[in-house]
Amino acid sequence: MKFSDFFVPKYIHSNPQVRIKFVNKTTDLNLLEQMTQKDEDGEVVQAARERIQALTVTHKE
Repeated sequence: MKFSDFFVPKYIHSNPQVRIKFVNKTTDLNLLEQMTQKDEDGEVVQAARERIQALTVTHKE
């Protein structure tokens, strides 16, 4: 973990596992979409895509 990680939001944390935990908790679809486009870690991108799908299915029902 970098020292700067103490001062940044969880969605830009240097540890991908921290970002995945954030993805699984957030309901911010705009932020999740940005993460699918800009995050460099494939697991984070996949988690964000799955979260978007889960949230949109939930909102449509």
